[in-house]
Parts: sequence; structure tokens; C-alpha cells
Amino acid sequence: VQGVDDGTTKIQVGTPFSLYMKAITVINNKHRYQNKSSMSTEISLKNYLAIQDIYKTPNLFALLVHSLCPNIYGHEIVKAGLILSLFGGNAKRAQLRDDIHILLVGDPGLGKSQMLQACARISTKGVYICGNSSTSSGLTVTLTKETGSNDFALEPGALVLADQGCCCIDEFDKMCSQHQALLESMEQQSITVAKSGIICSLPARISILAAANPIGGQYDNSKTITENLHISQPILSRFDLIFLLLDKPDEHFDNLLCKHIMTVHSSNANSNEEVTKLVFHNECALRKKLMLPLSTEIIPQPILRNYISYAREYVKPKLSVEAAAVLQNYYLELRAKNKQFGSIPIFNRQLEAMIRLTEARAKLELRMEATESDALDVLDILQYSMTDTTDCCIMPLHSDTKLTNKKIKTFIKILEKKVNTDKKQIFSVKDLETLAISENILITDFTVLILKLNEEGILLKIRKDTYKFINK
Repeated sequence: VQGVDDGTTKIQVGTPFSLYMKAITVINNKHRYQNKSSMSTEISLKNYLAIQDIYKTPNLFALLVHSLCPNIYGHEIVKAGLILSLFGGNAKRAQLRDDIHILLVGDPGLGKSQMLQACARISTKGVYICGNSSTSSGLTVTLTKETGSNDFALEPGALVLADQGCCCIDEFDKMCSQHQALLESMEQQSITVAKSGIICSLPARISILAAANPIGGQYDNSKTITENLHISQPILSRFDLIFLLLDKPDEHFDNLLCKHIMTVHSSNANSNEEVTKLVFHNECALRKKLMLPLSTEIIPQPILRNYISYAREYVKPKLSVEAAAVLQNYYLELRAKNKQFGSIPIFNRQLEAMIRLTEARAKLELRMEATESDALDVLDILQYSMTDTTDCCIMPLHSDTKLTNKKIKTFIKILEKKVNTDKKQIFSVKDLETLAISENILITDFTVLILKLNEEGILLKIRKDTYKFINK
């Protein structure tokens, strides 16, 4: 814009020419591929030989898990799920998605952010963002007005830029208002824009890998996963895997972790030998197979990135009859258990998620058929995640542990009888809970009953954890 000064006022005059840029060659900032918008690329002979060397490696699954984020000790099953998400499934039709979404929930300081950053570096098109500084338009599409004209332009956000890759979102619980913008992209794999007369649909074929911290900084085992997080049920149902990472003091694991940290910060090779002699207890079969000595050489990130890109482009596995039968039986068992336990609802999305994970397990070893062993490995991962979310974050809600009006009326009558017999009107919370248990009144969260009676004016709080019964 030029300024013209006539001695009195300055008038802004726009340029009569429209500026534009014509791209001859586009190279991404990671210097991996010539065209970032397409996964198809020519593989050099050097990369092809490196891919062959990885393919011939025994226990390849464990090696890939060990190479994902070697600085973080443990969490083998979590890393296995993240590795499978980088490979993705095999969509039979354009309407079905082949991307795998994973949510990491847990206490801070357990390496969730570092694992997400490792996935963003290894993925062929990885975008890492933090929920504290993200907006809905920054995630999807921003509508801007071009300089010198009344035309509007679309600026892609993180989800569109990560098309055919993965978008790693840290601090997922801090972006509650932006969750609605993710609903369409997580299932339909597209983003629809209808702003200022512009109606279009942009591709967003991505895997969302998110990490969230519970409310208050520490996970409360007495609450459900939705109560520990500001995440709605529609968002949770779109995640294929939900891992719960809790900071539980364990002498055996803490010793291994200390030795690992000392090994990372020193060049003492003897500590590696000591760590390999220690054995995990009470672990699932898959985790034992994924364990490798710390002295094992990892796959460099550029080579691992080329291997994942090759598998995503050229390997399209299909389910075998045996694998399909295993997944079907397990899904029917989950549906039957869902009628008895108040866990995360089991829909057909979970069956599709199991199929995608099984195909990714076969794709990881460059096989064109997903076998029964692949399905069993996926079931171990699902069992690991569901055991944590069911036992730790979602308490079983049997029909006899729910708070009902009948139980409230029964408990009030018991209190009246207790007051008339003992001539005592002041009770502590422990006394009230003991009285309810003795009368076979079982409630999952007893504090809810006390708050209910306090709101109705039946229990008057006189000091901390002490209430007075008011007979009406």
C-alpha cells in the first residue's frame, strides 16, 4: 500500500496488482518427501535395503515398541498401541476410516507428552499441538480476508495440515470448547466449512493421539472417567483405545526405573546387565513378549519413518476367518458384560476398532493377512486398557449399589429408630456409613447420600464430618 501526501492529508491507495505465488517445487520442513500432501513416493535403494533389514529382524513388534520412545521406561502396552496407530488399518471403502485414535489419561509426570512428541516425529505427517493454546479455528479452518480485495481465503488448521498423518494433542482436557470441532474429523475424516457464503469440505484423514490429565492433577479412583475428565461421552466413544496411566508406588518397578535413569545419564554398561536380570511379575503375556534388554539397539527415527511409510502405502492386509471369529466372540462377550457393569458403552465402533488394530498388527510385519495370533495380541492390548478403565476409573454399578429413593427413605427410618433408641442426634460420617452397612444399605458413593439428606434439611452439618439429625 502506497501513501500519497498532498500537503494536508495522507490518502491510502491500494496497489492495482494482485500478488500471488506459484509453487514449482514443494518440500516439507522435515525433508522427508517431495510432496507432503501425498503418501506415495519413490523409495531409494538405500531405504529399501534398510526396510528389508527391519523386516528380517526377529521379534519385530518388540523392537518397534522399544524404538518408539526409548527415553521413557516401561509402558510397553501403551507404546504398542501408539505404534499400531501410526501404521493404521485397511479401509475397505472410502466411507470407513482406517485411522486409530488413542487417548492417554493419567497422573502428570509419566511421560505422556514425550510419547506424543515421539509419535509426531516418527509419523510421515505429524503435527503436535497443546490444548492450552489452541482454538477451534486453529484446529479446523480459519476464514481470512485477502488484502486489497473483498475475497475470503481459507487457512488450514492443524487437523487439515496433518491429513494422512497423525495429530498429537497434549492437554486434551484443557480444550473442552474445542471438542465439538473434533467430532466430525474423528469419524467422518473430513471438516465441513460453512462461513461467509463459503461451503466446502476439506479432508482430515488423521489419527488423533491425545493426552489428558485428571481434574485436580491426580486421578480419583472413586469417580468415573467422565467425572475425572471434562470430556463428553461422544468424544470418548470415538477413541479406539483409552489407556490409564497411574503413578502407583511399586518397589520392584521403582528399582527398574532408577536403574534406567542412571543408565541414560551415565555410560556404565554394567547397569544394563543388572536391569535385564530383573523379571516383571503379574504381567500379561504380550508385555512379556515386548520386553527387551536396555542394551538393544533401536531403529533410527528416519529409517523407522520410512518403514512406516512403506507399510502404509503398499501393505493392505485382510482379516482371516480365524481372526474374525476371535474378534467376534470377544465383542459379544463385551456386549454381554456391558449389561451388568456401568463401564464405557460398547458399540459397533469398538468392533471396528478391533478390526483396525488387528489389520495394523499384520501391517506392522508387512503381511497381507491378519492371523489369529494378531487378533490375540490386540485382545491383550484391549484387555490391558479395559481392565484399567473398569477397575480403576469406572466402578461397577450393580443394581444393589445405586442410590435410589427407596434407600433414602429406608435410611431415614433407620436414623429415626436409632435416635429414639439411643437418644443421640449427632453422628459422624463414619458412624452414618457404619449404620448403613449394618442395615445392608450398599451405596457406591456414600457422600452423595449425605449431601442429599443435607440438602433436604434432614442432616444438619455442625462441624467437619459431623452432622445432626433433624426429625421432621
